[in-house]
Amino acid sequence: MTKLLPLILLMPIFLSACANKSRPQVKQPDMFATSIKNDNEKVFNFSISARQGEGGSKPERGGAGGPPPEHRNKNQAKGDTPNESPLDELFTHLETKLSDTGYCREGYIEIDTYESSGRLHILGACNEVATPEDKRQFANNNGY
Repeated sequence: MTKLLPLILLMPIFLSACANKSRPQVKQPDMFATSIKNDNEKVFNFSISARQGEGGSKPERGGAGGPPPEHRNKNQAKGDTPNESPLDELFTHLETKLSDTGYCREGYIEIDTYESSGRLHILGACNEVATPEDKRQFANNNGY
């Protein structure tokens, strides 16, 4: 019994150390909302979960017409860049989503990029107007 006494006394310390470990936050899935306006303008809102442990500064990027120049290399696989910033990750995911869905076939104009509630968002408008097929495929369900 005396051999177990030190272990018994240390047990609460070990248990409290384990209890104080924060659980890793689950990364939320990407969100892609589309809207086709009455004048056939195609707009979208795309967001990803902001990386944990990154600086919480507001993303800053001006301009229009798609991703920054470093994203033009289509041969580079996702995740090849070792220090990809959260904003770079946002544009990489957006390019993949637009390619997969075919929503903006002729590129897009960036309207706004911002961070809120642990997510990075981009609002954009496609360079082309909606076709009748677009109206069928991307029915307005989000009302923005």
